[in-house]
Amino acid sequence: MVRPFFRPQGPRLARVAAAAALALASQSHAQQAAASAAQPSPDESRKLERVEVTGTLIKRTDKETPSVVQSITREEIRNAGYANVEELLRANSAVDLGSIGDGAASGFVGGVSTISLRGFGSQGTLILINGRRTAPVAAVDVNFGRGTMINVNTIPKEAIERIDILKDGASAMYGSDAMAGVVNYILRKDYQGIEGSASYGANDRGVGATKTGSLSWGFGDLATQRFNVFGGLEVSRRDSVMANELKDRGNLALQNQYLTSTGSLARFTPDSSASFYGNYYRLPASLNGSTTLGGISVANSSLSGVNYLGTLPGCPADRTVGQGVPNRPPGLLPTSASLPTGLCRFSLDDADEAVARQDRHSGMVRGTFAINSELSAYADLMISKTRTIEQRVPYAMTTSLVTSGNRAGTTWPKLDGSFLRQNAIILPVGHPDNPTNGTASQQAVQLIYRFEDLPTGDINVLRATRLTAGLEGTAFGWDFDTAILFSQNNNERFQEGRVRSSLLNAAIASGSYRFGKPNSREAINSVSSTAYNEGKSRLLSWDVRGSRELFQLPGGPAAIAVGTELRKEKLEAVPDEVYGTGDYIGLVANGAAGSRKSYAAFTELSLPVVKRLELQAAARYEHYDDFGNSTTGKTGFKWTALPSLMVFRGTAATGFRAPAISQIGNSFALSFHSFQERRVFDSLRCDTSNPDAPVSKAPVPVNRDCNVLGFTGVPAGTVSPGSLPTVISANPALQPEKSNSFTFGMIFTPSRYADLAIDGWYFHRKNEIRSQRGVDIMDGYNANPAGNTQVVRDPNPESWLPGVPDSGLIIMLVRQYGNNEWTKTSGVDYDLNVRLPALPWGRFSMNVNGTYTARYDQLVVKGQAVQRQAGTTSSDISKTRASATFKWDTDRARAWIRFNHADPLASTLCTSLTAAQRTFLGNLSRCRVGRDRTIDLGGSYSGIKGLTLSASVMNVTNDYDRANGIPTVLSYYDSGASNLLGRRFNVAASYVFR
Repeated sequence: MVRPFFRPQGPRLARVAAAAALALASQSHAQQAAASAAQPSPDESRKLERVEVTGTLIKRTDKETPSVVQSITREEIRNAGYANVEELLRANSAVDLGSIGDGAASGFVGGVSTISLRGFGSQGTLILINGRRTAPVAAVDVNFGRGTMINVNTIPKEAIERIDILKDGASAMYGSDAMAGVVNYILRKDYQGIEGSASYGANDRGVGATKTGSLSWGFGDLATQRFNVFGGLEVSRRDSVMANELKDRGNLALQNQYLTSTGSLARFTPDSSASFYGNYYRLPASLNGSTTLGGISVANSSLSGVNYLGTLPGCPADRTVGQGVPNRPPGLLPTSASLPTGLCRFSLDDADEAVARQDRHSGMVRGTFAINSELSAYADLMISKTRTIEQRVPYAMTTSLVTSGNRAGTTWPKLDGSFLRQNAIILPVGHPDNPTNGTASQQAVQLIYRFEDLPTGDINVLRATRLTAGLEGTAFGWDFDTAILFSQNNNERFQEGRVRSSLLNAAIASGSYRFGKPNSREAINSVSSTAYNEGKSRLLSWDVRGSRELFQLPGGPAAIAVGTELRKEKLEAVPDEVYGTGDYIGLVANGAAGSRKSYAAFTELSLPVVKRLELQAAARYEHYDDFGNSTTGKTGFKWTALPSLMVFRGTAATGFRAPAISQIGNSFALSFHSFQERRVFDSLRCDTSNPDAPVSKAPVPVNRDCNVLGFTGVPAGTVSPGSLPTVISANPALQPEKSNSFTFGMIFTPSRYADLAIDGWYFHRKNEIRSQRGVDIMDGYNANPAGNTQVVRDPNPESWLPGVPDSGLIIMLVRQYGNNEWTKTSGVDYDLNVRLPALPWGRFSMNVNGTYTARYDQLVVKGQAVQRQAGTTSSDISKTRASATFKWDTDRARAWIRFNHADPLASTLCTSLTAAQRTFLGNLSRCRVGRDRTIDLGGSYSGIKGLTLSASVMNVTNDYDRANGIPTVLSYYDSGASNLLGRRFNVAASYVFR
């Protein structure tokens, strides 16, 4: 049952603007009469050019269809002030934060930008270029894409004529994936001249600079010369941004006050005991018990405990305890051990990269030839290369002590699902870097070490090629278009300086790598190498589609469209051979290989049954050779209730998404998994008799026992163990996801100076394809552990609880793709435009548009409680998201100011904090992600012939409230996006040669 739509509770500005529009309605009667007089006659209407409109397969003279389509024109793209097109799209109210920003790493491939509509993910949003598909990124990403990711940063900005966002289900027109809508990039087709442009942007301190240059050109007149060739090139470079370059954003001082007053260390201070100048420890037979040091009982497993022996020489003073680092830094609990004098520390925050460096090169060329007045041939080629260089934090294998009987420092899964373990770095007697050599107490020592001299680059190179060749025209009363499409994406990933088990063991034995000392390139290569992944995805298709008028109805000619499409897809994602051996310590990779063929037949009817009522119906049948068939349909209407004043429209549609090749075919997926809504306990190894203070039953407490899935909001004095390794297996029995969607709305035009569109929407996706959640596996295990094979424990008896066989800590979960339950979401979109009468000093206009999401509900597993996620970090969807833009323009100059708003998101941040921590954050109203309330402004000048100069300032007030908790660069919610930079500016210049 469809839940009733709710009135949007947007910013007050939207209500004021609506009142302004209605105030103009008094002029409507006279203007409607004038408009009626200006309407073309029936003969003139038939001569109007029919054009393609996203959301229908039938060419038409009326661009308003039953579907909700938002068009962003070329001029709007240029004058919006955003650095690139992806940034503009992410600002759209229907686009959620499930979209990937290419400044953030997905964990499996970097440098990718995706678009997600209505919270359905990139896999539920179809991306088209000129109405046709493009190949997905060749990566098995179990996080953001859930199997399918379409990269949208490959299209030169100057090649785009407009972008259409279809905001309802469209599988009946376009096929799989179009459940939440379609983003259709319409490229320029007919251009003559040469145009060049350049832009530069950065934040107000010059951080995060992006430099872009482009050139577009065209020649040939289709009308007189029968041909046109258009091309464009674009190059850009974005600088890397380290987190410490943004310490001035937000309120770091308040964050540190909170941390130090509630038992944690301040940010951007030396907080890790693993450094290049390693700290060394004795190798005891047991770590049980504690020792009193300085009047404090210190666990023998502590890095500040009795087993600390010393530090390798060379540690800088600002990182040495007792010099630049106090023995008891602010935030240390009274019961925590003092840091030993001489201990060397490392600042993780200072090594954290916030935005990756990126270089883009893209180009396209399109040729059109008019064979005759009825037939044209066309071809277009797009090529792009995106190189993203991320910097990892230097690698430390472990920060935990081991015993002489159990020397394992870390474990990780192989591609075959078995487990490997690597001993901690233990320097034997005689090793050149063992400081105890030649002393009375010479002994083997464990080194807590960070490989700061190894390269940390994580380089992703994405290459895309797309070629289309076709014919379009008119024949036998049909408007037709047919084309062959070839699209290919190549991905390469180079992870430099990955430590390998076999090499490290050999280097320790031979002394080829010197710990804490300068190393040659050969020495570095003796412990590490570059891990390499390669992927290719290909799409080859042929389609033909045609439309024509059928017969005359009272409201006009009925029309039909029919078409067919043949498509072949292939995916290969292959890690290098070292992955197969599991030799990269702690590194997992995913792979897939498969192909599929599909064909489709589709049709659409447009029926203007009476003068003011148009009905639409569409259907599509598809057959896939790997899972079967799918049939989808769509109906719609447009009723002009009051000519030139009020139009009602609506649609009802079914949709589907085919399982991705990586989900249904021959694939393997290893990932690190976490759950951030609550702590998950291991019922075997965690004592929960006091639910507020659960403790590990192990003699040496293990953080994983009472926090299996790495919940980060842990109380002071405990540490999250991080994500848990998991193996995800494909499922050849998967069935497609299915959906139902409904829209209903109106367009109100009280005068030629104002129009208002309000559209309610409802989407229901069912049979959702998901990998099993670790929390569901653990909940099932804790309820009934007998016979469970999905929870994998450490088989080493040294890790077992005393007297309890097979009770090792949990080291892995086995998950599988499956068809789960449903997601339901509904809400209202609104779009108000006001255009004041032209004045001698210019034209003024205003636009208010936004989305109110009334519900976003999910049921993942049947029988569980429904999750109400609208306005929470679980969905990343604010209940209200809107913007208001005010513009002034003349023939030579224009200026604008934009107010952006998004409601806060409820967060689980405070769920597992101590009472003192909850009180501190609660008093600040920071147990949430803050609202977005930024202001942008800009303008341009084109008074010099051919030259246009423009400038914009984004986030004028440097608002940084969109953070989870107290605002800082480390808590900013939309990581990898340009908003992370705070206040920023952009200047640009373009010149047209005629």
